[in-house]
Amino acid sequence: MAETWRLLDYSSADPKMDLAINEAIFRSRRENLTPNTLRLWQGPASVIIGSGSSYKDDINHEECMKHGVEVIRAISVTADHFYMDMGSLNFAVTANAALSNTRTKDYPPVLSNYSILNSAILEGLRKLSDTLEANANGIQIGERRMTGILPKWFHDFLLFQGTLLVNTDVNAYNKMIKTGKPKGKKLMITSLSRQLRRDVSIDEVKTALIEGFESKLGIVFELKKELTGDEQKSANLLFRAKYSLEKWNVHGIEPFFVGMGRVSLEVFVAYPPTSMCRKLISLVNDVTQDLQDAITVRVWMRGKGIYQHGVYPELSSALVDAEKCSRIPAIIINGELKFDKTLPSRECLRSAVVAALSHN
Repeated sequence: MAETWRLLDYSSADPKMDLAINEAIFRSRRENLTPNTLRLWQGPASVIIGSGSSYKDDINHEECMKHGVEVIRAISVTADHFYMDMGSLNFAVTANAALSNTRTKDYPPVLSNYSILNSAILEGLRKLSDTLEANANGIQIGERRMTGILPKWFHDFLLFQGTLLVNTDVNAYNKMIKTGKPKGKKLMITSLSRQLRRDVSIDEVKTALIEGFESKLGIVFELKKELTGDEQKSANLLFRAKYSLEKWNVHGIEPFFVGMGRVSLEVFVAYPPTSMCRKLISLVNDVTQDLQDAITVRVWMRGKGIYQHGVYPELSSALVDAEKCSRIPAIIINGELKFDKTLPSRECLRSAVVAALSHN
């Protein structure tokens, strides 16, 4: 029996919210609250940069400002970046990475999931043109690319978000993007309509992609038009606390949340706990006792490994730094080191926790 995936055909009015929605779905899938999902969406002209992209060096900001084009950062494991507009069809696949283990043995293991998903896109586009090619990097014809992709991993889960240049303004793309991949080399870009020498409707491409995914992956889609309540709540939080802020879009500094966006309080202590560490754990339990529905408290003991709290551990970079620098004991709230090598007063700790909650 074919596996059922969710097909979400849903766009917001703001590309920043659209990226927040992609991450919210990713978080929901990681929590097993939703099935594997293909989301299709469109948005106004924007430049999307990856987590590792240089806001300063990779983008022509003069051209972006001239045309009122925002530069927005997406979560990714790559430093790629791309331009999109209303002539682009954007996609986000959120799936368990067991995808490559169950579908085919024809792909190399490292990039197998990327290759399979790009092959599914190609399967659909072949209905429109038989001159296109797919590899782990995307869809292309000859040396000209017509997709931009920003993948993100969380243990066994993959968010594969990107854009397909259907009727995209290629001239605008080339003006606003300075560099591509490999670093420093200008990518050669084309669009589907340019290659077919005709206007191609977005609906035509949507239908082709859906059929391509179903055929290549052996799945069936169940169409949905709205997010779940949990996804919408998480997307609103991520938009407010991350995607709408210069701190993330310009500087790449993101807040740390667990699950669908709960406040995170990480307590880093010695193993076995010292007297001060035991007092700190007791203090944290006392301060957060009435906040269990809004906050996730995790006590991490040095030397006991990353799987102290399940098979899909979520660790902030501040916790990793605290371990490297032996900051014991330490309290980290939403990824920010608040107290280390000391026992805070109850009032100070409570104040820090309440302040974090007020931003959620």
